[in-house]
Amino acid sequence: MALTQLNFVRGAQAPRGWRLALLAGGLLALGAAGVDWVVQARHAGALEAQLALVQPREAPRARLSEADQRAQDRQLAIIGDAVRQLNLPVTRLVKTVQAPADIHVALLGMDLNSKPEAGAQGSNAAGGLKIAAEAETAGDMMNYVAYLNEQALFTSVYLVKHELNGAAPNRPYRFQLEAQWQD
Repeated sequence: MALTQLNFVRGAQAPRGWRLALLAGGLLALGAAGVDWVVQARHAGALEAQLALVQPREAPRARLSEADQRAQDRQLAIIGDAVRQLNLPVTRLVKTVQAPADIHVALLGMDLNSKPEAGAQGSNAAGGLKIAAEAETAGDMMNYVAYLNEQALFTSVYLVKHELNGAAPNRPYRFQLEAQWQD
């Protein structure tokens, strides 16, 4: 029985001539790229080590006494209230509470310092507003309350107090409203 050899590549011989030069050039380029990669990896490692040295470290926090902690909490609450006052959308609120021409209401005062009540419209209420106003008739007063309730800025508006001013010549209605608004 004779063994036969299968040779799928005809004339498979060692590379010679231009093939040998091409193989040598490829190996040389591959070696140069490998050396460059190693140099770059070392350089990147050195930069990462330098970066780790200059990263900000968290300073140890000094523990405050109970009295100092309460004083700091009070100061933070005062600062928080001041920031809330500065962030109030005053212009938008004033424009919103101005009555349209067909409702005869005169604004007497506004208090923007009131805070939302704990149960007022869940946690989405941004603030409270107290309004003092005067209307020619009870209808104008109720129309004004309805007008404010329709405004998207307010989550709720309700009449707190009203009285007929009998001493004035036209006997206007003086009333107070409270409105919860959200930004």
